[in-house]
Amino acid sequence: MAASEPPAVDVAQAAELTGLSARTIRARIRRGELEADIRKDHERIPLAELRRHDLLVEGNRYRTARERVESLEAQLRDAVEARKRVQQELEATQEKVRVMWGMTQQREWRLQQARERSRGRWPFRRGPGGTPKSS
Repeated sequence: MAASEPPAVDVAQAAELTGLSARTIRARIRRGELEADIRKDHERIPLAELRRHDLLVEGNRYRTARERVESLEAQLRDAVEARKRVQQELEATQEKVRVMWGMTQQREWRLQQARERSRGRWPFRRGPGGTPKSS
């Protein structure tokens, strides 16, 4: 860290200092609620940013009920986002199943049509006792 850069912490340290989960910290960064310096897939959050949002707590305990509410709201937003992703995956999978089912039904129909057409193609039919029958 250069001398001109303000003190900053990584996501795990920010989680410890705020009492929030690392996942919640990352979600806030992703939503733009917390500013962070992102370099080579590592986020560094300035301590001043945590102070500005009044997120720093003492002794790993929530300083106020407001912070706990914010934390729970952030966790809820994360859960809702995860649910939306799972719902989209489910819908995409259901669509694939519908397409595959339609293809299977179409193939079955074509096979049935081919079987019906092939019944009339024999040059002769056999009568009782296996002897050829004249048409």
